[in-house]
Amino acid sequence: MPHTALPFAIELWLPEELPPRQRQQAQQAFAQALAQSLGDAALVLPTYQAFVAIVQAQGTGSAEGIDVENLPDAQRHVFESWRLAETQAMQAVFGPQRHMGEGLYTLRIL
Repeated sequence: MPHTALPFAIELWLPEELPPRQRQQAQQAFAQALAQSLGDAALVLPTYQAFVAIVQAQGTGSAEGIDVENLPDAQRHVFESWRLAETQAMQAVFGPQRHMGEGLYTLRIL
């Protein structure tokens, strides 16, 4: 995916000793992996916002507590699409053998 301006920014919770350039590269790789997984950078923010709304509406406090099979089809599609995109973004930055605590991030509108 070519480097283009994205309508959102990712802040990964990375070790403070990581050089700024590596931090920036990791955050860009994460953002681009989200966009690629969802099909377009323009879909990242609305999909994320819908995902957060689903988690909040379920009242579980986290995505892990949600019974996906009980979600309506449209919500299940959004929920599963975001989780897949998130997993692919984590793997793009941390590899398939990531550790607990890795992969915490903040997504914000630019």
